[in-house]
Amino acid sequence: MEKQLCMHKLSDPNFQRTLTLEQAYMLLVQFVEQYNARGESSTLDLLGDLSMTVWSDGGSGDPAQLSDFLRVADQVLGPAGHGA
Repeated sequence: MEKQLCMHKLSDPNFQRTLTLEQAYMLLVQFVEQYNARGESSTLDLLGDLSMTVWSDGGSGDPAQLSDFLRVADQVLGPAGHGA
């Protein structure tokens, strides 16, 4: 059975976590590393995939990026709802 991708939006509760600037930087680095691990891509590709202005529904240019970001956040901060 295929796992269905959940389409997240920034308004989702999982995005309402508080973190330090150190954690934010670690999250940024790990997110960009996992993005680049998929193959050659430019900064413009990354920014286009993350853009919140492509769709009017609050999703990103590439909706899978928000799910990927939450997955990396769980790796850096621990699962949501279990303290940071």
